[in-house]
Formats: sequence, structure tokens, C-alpha cells
Amino acid sequence: MSELALRQAGFSELSYQFARFIQRLDNSGDDLVAMAAALASEAISEGHVCLNLAQMQRSDVLSQTGLPEEMPEWLQRLKQSHVVGQPGDYKPLILTDEGLLYLYRFWLDEQNVAQAIRQRLQSVDIVNPEQLQQDFADWNSELEGIDWQKIVVLMALTRQLSVISGGPGTGKTTIVLRLIQMLYGQNPKSKIALAAPTGKAAARLQRSIDDSGTSGLSAKTLHRLLGITADNTNGRYDRDRPLPVDVLIVDEASMIDLGLMAKLMQALPDKAQLVLLGDSQQLASVESGAVLANLCAQPSQVSSEFSQLAKQFTGMDVAASTDTVSALTDSVVLLQHSYRFDEHSDIGKLAKSVQSGDVNAVYDAVNNAQIPIWQQQVDVSSIQAQVIDGYQAFFDAVSSHTDALTCLQLFEHYRVLTALKQGVQSVSSINELIERHYLRQGWRTHQRFYSGRPIMVTQNDYRQRLFNGDTGLVLYDEQGVLRACFLSDNTVRWVDLTRLPAHETAFAMTVHKSQGSEFENVCVVLPEEDSAILSRELLYTAITRAKKKVSLLCSDTVLQKTVLTQHQRETGLASLLSGHN
Repeated sequence: MSELALRQAGFSELSYQFARFIQRLDNSGDDLVAMAAALASEAISEGHVCLNLAQMQRSDVLSQTGLPEEMPEWLQRLKQSHVVGQPGDYKPLILTDEGLLYLYRFWLDEQNVAQAIRQRLQSVDIVNPEQLQQDFADWNSELEGIDWQKIVVLMALTRQLSVISGGPGTGKTTIVLRLIQMLYGQNPKSKIALAAPTGKAAARLQRSIDDSGTSGLSAKTLHRLLGITADNTNGRYDRDRPLPVDVLIVDEASMIDLGLMAKLMQALPDKAQLVLLGDSQQLASVESGAVLANLCAQPSQVSSEFSQLAKQFTGMDVAASTDTVSALTDSVVLLQHSYRFDEHSDIGKLAKSVQSGDVNAVYDAVNNAQIPIWQQQVDVSSIQAQVIDGYQAFFDAVSSHTDALTCLQLFEHYRVLTALKQGVQSVSSINELIERHYLRQGWRTHQRFYSGRPIMVTQNDYRQRLFNGDTGLVLYDEQGVLRACFLSDNTVRWVDLTRLPAHETAFAMTVHKSQGSEFENVCVVLPEEDSAILSRELLYTAITRAKKKVSLLCSDTVLQKTVLTQHQRETGLASLLSGHN
């Protein structure tokens, strides 16, 4: 295939250069190999782990190039190239019989993760049954029927791997706190580590631990835990030098990509327990893979042995699965009961409708809401009126020189979430729109720093204790000096402007950046132009950032498309884990 043909196919520069590299290595002389390499590289950039050749007939690229549309022909021709290997080979590209084409590193990571997970699907003996019996007896529950929080904690105590998925308000924080307490009840010297994929998520986990009075535990980012730095991308720990932990609890696991999970599994001691918590329905990681979603792909199953344990320690009857027992039996629980959103909650109804991809149910939820949710006018003046009203209490506080603590608390009550960072109805356009409005009100927003400017940190800075995703305000301190301030345990922490790590204006933020955050009220603005990023996972994630009120700004067409679009990332992990014991 000529360089021009590859260029005209519309590939990114990275994919184009990779295809040219493969073309130079290839001895088959078949243009299909270079094209497949470019397509596989593009798939990685879109978050997939591999290229699914069965989907190729839907590709716009094929209609432009005249390449075959049927998978058998792709398989036959690719297998003739010496740069394409089968699973187990050491070749630049790996092709499975199912038609999944991998870049070698991603195939290896997926295999290693699957193998490490399957090796960890073991039971753990209860050291002190009397103490455990007492701990569950002391745990008062107001729920009728099965309290899945208790079942989940028992599972995490008795399995080497446990995966706990649930939406906001399903009690994951309570589970973590109870689990830590009971782990120490079993072994007071147990080495427990807490981690999360981002600095913001780790800080939020830390606050929960501190508020509970559990001392001596500090939550870290996974990168910091593993010793991954810009100079050491493999990390400080591996199979030969494992982490010094007995139990690792990881929150917000939906944000863990395949490569990071591979490093984590390799660094865990053979006997260590791993607990993953998150919401498998949320947006997947920014990088390739959807590990939590893959782990939760099969329905939860409980064995008769675990059912007996549950009866013994919690007194509850959990029905054992009558289906064929899968490899992940007793290791995965999908929490359903929300302690935040009851059956009358508008946000809960809308989130559930979006999650199921039911457009009619979404219409019912927005049309019958007690407080109006959906606004179909998305012109500049309509968006401005909505977001200015949402931030009005905050703006009034800044204008009247209210104390920093109050300003920070008011700012955290409301947030504008967008799908896009640039373009119309994006983070940049809404930030600019608000700044233009307040320039007319006398705010000096043309300066880089001005009083009332919200900022979001975009780079971890451990020295300043500021992490990617942290939000703060630029305000005048008590001495009248313009500085940045951040909320930490309900106290204000000031940072000199010259010491701030990389940051950006944050009246609005992307839905991706909002993961792990919660606000009283949320305004979700979706773009009018067609965008590949729009999906039900994105909308569900945005809606569930709100605790009390959500406003949705988008046209009917965009709402329908978003709810009906489900982004399934191409991976082989779920298939590798779906085998039976």
C-alpha cells in the first residue's frame, strides 16, 4: 500500500507511522497487513485492547480502500505474513482464531492479567471465627431481607480476589470501613494498603478513612504505590520484588486500564488479597481496556459453600446459583440497593433508565420529574442563563468578599459537566462564556489570575499535596494577597500562585474528569454536533455525579443518540475469564 493511500485513509500520525514500520518488516507484500496494523493502532487510541476483525464490515475505511469486508479473507491473508503471529508467538501483531488482532504488548498484558486473576480465585481461611461472628453480630442493619453490604464484606474476607461494583450511594465506603475493621479483627498485624487510580480518588478515600477514626492507613495513587514514575514506567515492584502487603483495597477501579492492572497484578504477593471497588457502568479508563466491566460481565454467582458461610456468620439466606458455576463465582457482587436514591428519586430513575438504554423510560423520567430536568434549548444565551443561575450564590459570595471557606463550599455545590474539552458546548466554551459575562460585571477576567477563578489541578504535585483533579479557587487571603486556596478536611489551605502545579480554569469540567466526584447540583451540557464520545456510559456517569439535582441541556436528537449508543470496548479479557472451574 502506498504512503499516499495510508495518508488518505485518515489515520493519525502515530497509526500511519506504525503501519509504515510494519510494512517495512513485512515480507508478504500484502497491503492488508499495513492497513490492519494501522487499524489496530487506531483501535488502541480509542480505548480498545484489540481490533475485532468481525466489525470490519462496518468500517468506513474499507469502502475507501477496496479492502475485503469478510473476516475469513482477513484471517487467511494476515496469517501468511511473518509479522503476524498466533497466541504464544513473539511477533509485532498477534491474531486469534476469533479474529481479534492485538499489538503484542496488549495481548501479553491481557494474558497476564487473566492468568493472575484466575490464580487468585481462591478461598481464604477464617483465622478467628468467634471474633468474626461477634463483628457481624455487632453490625446493626435496618434493611429487610438480605443486606448485601454484609455479604460483600464476608466475601472480601474469605476470597483472595473480590470485585464489588455498585453505583453512587450503594454503600461501597461503608463496606471498605467495615472490611478494614474485620480484617484487623482477624489479624491485628495485617498489612493493609489502600489505593485508587487518581490522586483525587485517593484523597477522597483517605477522607473517608480519617472521618471514621481508622488511624495508620494512608490511601495512595496506584502509581505511587507501585513506584511508577516518568523515569521508571515499570514501577519499583514486580514478581521478584512484591509489594509488602497482605491486603490491597482499590477504589474507583473502573478507571484502571489494562496496562496498569497488569503491573498491579504482577506486583502483588502470591498470598495477598485484592479487593476492587467501583461502578462497572461508569466510563471506562482513559487508556485501553475496561477491566472492571470485564470482571462484571457475567451475572453474580454464589456457591453452596459460600451460601453456608453467609448463613453461619450473617444469619442470612443467600441462594446458591443453580447455573453452571463459573470461574468468578463467589468473587463478584453487583450492589443494587441505593441508600441515596430511593424509588421516588428523579436522579435514580433517570440514571437507571439511561443505564438500560431505554429511551421511553428516559422520557418518562425527565417529563415526570418533580423538579424540571431537561432543557432542549442549547443556544449560547440559554446555556449562559442556566450556568450563571447555578453559580449565582458562589458569584455573590466572591463579589461580597465572603470568607474563603464559604466560597469554596459554595463552589463545590454546583458543577457544569460537558462531553468535550474543546469546541461548541465544551469545557473551554463554557469557561469562556462565564468569564465574558463576569468581565461585563467588572471582574478582571482577562488576567491569568483573578479573584473568583476556579482552577483544577492537572498534574500531581506531592510536595504541595495537590493531585490531578483537585479543585480550588483563586481568592484574596486575609492579608489581601491573591493566592490559591483548597479545601482540606473542611479547612482552607493556601498555596502561592507561583507554587501551583499545572492547572486550568474549572467552571466546567469534562465528565471523564468528574469521575470520583460528587456535587449537590450538576448541569450536563451535551454537544449539538455528532460526536463519537457520546454514549449512555458517559451520560450515566454525568447524571450520577449529582446528589440532589441534575439539569440536562441537549436536543431531543442528541439525547436519543446518547442513550442508544453503548460503547463496548473490544477486549478478550471477559472471554478469558468466563471459563468454568
